[in-house]
Amino acid sequence: MPPLVALIASLLLPAPGFAQTDRYGPVDSSDASITVLRRSIGGEGNPANLATFAKRDLNGTDAILRAAATGGAAEMRVRAVLELVQRGESLQRLISRLESDDERGAAVVGAISNGLVDQATAISLLPNLEAVDIALVLTLAIADRPEDSSRLQQIADDEDATWLTRGLAAATLEHRSIPGVAAWRSEMQAIPSATRDRTTFELVAFLEILRFADATLMFLPEVSDRPANDALRAAVVETLLELAPETGGEAWLDLLSDCEDDLRTPPIGMLLVSADRAAPPEAAGRFPTEDRMSKAIAELVMTAPEGRPEAAIAAIELGHRPTMLWAIMNPEASVDQRVLEATLDRALRSSRPGFEELALQAASSLAAIDPAAIGARLQTWVDAANGDLGVEILFRGLIDAPGPDSIAQARPYLESSDRATRSLALLVLAGGGELDEPQLRRLGRAAAGGGGLPPDLRPLAAWRYLEARGALETSIPRIVEP
Repeated sequence: MPPLVALIASLLLPAPGFAQTDRYGPVDSSDASITVLRRSIGGEGNPANLATFAKRDLNGTDAILRAAATGGAAEMRVRAVLELVQRGESLQRLISRLESDDERGAAVVGAISNGLVDQATAISLLPNLEAVDIALVLTLAIADRPEDSSRLQQIADDEDATWLTRGLAAATLEHRSIPGVAAWRSEMQAIPSATRDRTTFELVAFLEILRFADATLMFLPEVSDRPANDALRAAVVETLLELAPETGGEAWLDLLSDCEDDLRTPPIGMLLVSADRAAPPEAAGRFPTEDRMSKAIAELVMTAPEGRPEAAIAAIELGHRPTMLWAIMNPEASVDQRVLEATLDRALRSSRPGFEELALQAASSLAAIDPAAIGARLQTWVDAANGDLGVEILFRGLIDAPGPDSIAQARPYLESSDRATRSLALLVLAGGGELDEPQLRRLGRAAAGGGGLPPDLRPLAAWRYLEARGALETSIPRIVEP
């Protein structure tokens, strides 16, 4: 895997983890907390932990990020730069300090993918981007300077550049009414079809980020004769539903018409739901309704966008994962308490892959709206056989929503007979700074590994412990040291 691709892939955040502290001998809670933080988000940390921790926006995090942006592994530097840019720091200044073209490219691609680069910023970045790669072309596209067209043409013709880089340059030219995509596609015929499809799939994703509807339309004829279950065709249709709704709607109807089996139409219907577009009335007869799940999905698809959060509940309660994922991501559905409660309850009852993450997201969103709704479920899961994971997920929701209401829901469990439950409740209280001395000592032990906390929550316990002891600021130099 090329270095730039590997760095970009690292931004997809693998599961957090960190090297454990030594388990034998006397433990000083402050020293142990510093070690835990150094091995998770500091000098020996990893980008997944750093990103997860940064989302909590705790006082003092900026010092950790600034240290990570100039030291440690390349992946940590890139992640730290992205987190600092989200806090308003200059991307141009930050990438000028990175050590390689690959690091600068990964940081720029990450920032653009997160909507953090406007035209003025893009123009400021160009002097720092020397490599002919996807980051340079994305930046040229956003900079949108007429004088860059010749440079884009050179990149589109550069046989040493990747197919994706050349394709994006060609599409950017097309966006400027300069032909480019047809020649690129013609040259691509020389490579294996699987590679060609993968490259086009990636290109369409970047065109959606850039909102280049006209360039995306260039790919519609190429995919229109593919089967209805073709992933690239679905990707082009979904992107057009977002960027060019009228044309996208027509392409969606063609896709639906080409599907010969009504039992295979629900995923096509979910493309409309994901794009927040209304279904045409003539589509109603294509979605099966013979069983409860099919009927629930059909009703969701055919409901007007503004009514879909309520309509989604039936499919969610039946465990339709695509609907649950949509509910978590949709701006309206993700703040609808009824939708969140249905998603949380159904996900907690499932052992299927992917449902744990849905439960975590639903618990966090629900706790932000109504911590009491989390509290109402806690006792049920505390009393349940094999309910440990459910208890942990519910407490994680409260931990993500610090405040007096969350503390009130956690307080009854401070004296639970289960060590992990006690520690989780204690961590909720620590978010409000309400710990007495015995509780603070328990928090220090939990941070050190003696409280049964999940490993990825120990850094938060360590941070809260040092903060409560008034030792956080003086500990940061030790946390960030390699």
